Amino acid sequence: METIALRASARKTSGKGPARRARTSGLIPAVFYNPQAESFMLTVSATDMKNILKKKDENIFINLQIEEEGKSIDRMSIIKDIQIDCLTGQIIHIDFYEINMDHKLTVDVPVHFEGGQEAVKQDGGLLIMKREVSISCLPSILPDHFAVDISGLKIGEAFRVRDLPITEGMTILESEDTILAMISITREETKPEAEEEIAKEGPEAVKPKAKAKEKE
Repeated sequence: METIALRASARKTSGKGPARRARTSGLIPAVFYNPQAESFMLTVSATDMKNILKKKDENIFINLQIEEEGKSIDRMSIIKDIQIDCLTGQIIHIDFYEINMDHKLTVDVPVHFEGGQEAVKQDGGLLIMKREVSISCLPSILPDHFAVDISGLKIGEAFRVRDLPITEGMTILESEDTILAMISITREETKPEAEEEIAKEGPEAVKPKAKAKEKE
């Protein structure tokens, strides 16, 4: 895992007002969680954070260089949650979680699929069911992501959690039968009789989607 340094400043005020003023000043309100001690509030540069995420969108170790009253302390951490404004796309809050190299982490790791274009050659369709899986392991063996080759899948076959290339010391916290990706039969290959039945039954009722609520 790559480690990136990030400057942070301790903050003593909370609430919507101070948080809004911080964002106006180009800062992002954040919280640093330490399982062995009390958590504390921070601000980090919005520009620095965006630059980090542009380079690396997977799990990364962040060496927080926290400044408070003229003193600076380093804390190794990982990003556990990022809240984004649903209208502007701007980061509005970040949760950092301290890392202890001797204790296991529980993290969602992205899955990158390679060779999906082969499904098109078979007149099949690639369906991605899940793009990340939850695992538990020591920080020293935590992967950036899982890279999996699905070029060998045939129509009707699936890539499941049990097929992931895990190493010793990793524990997948999901059912091994969970489907991550599969090659489906395209609509063109559906039997004409089946399409006639669908036409007779009429279109399915479309249920209204729930509106997304913006997090505070």
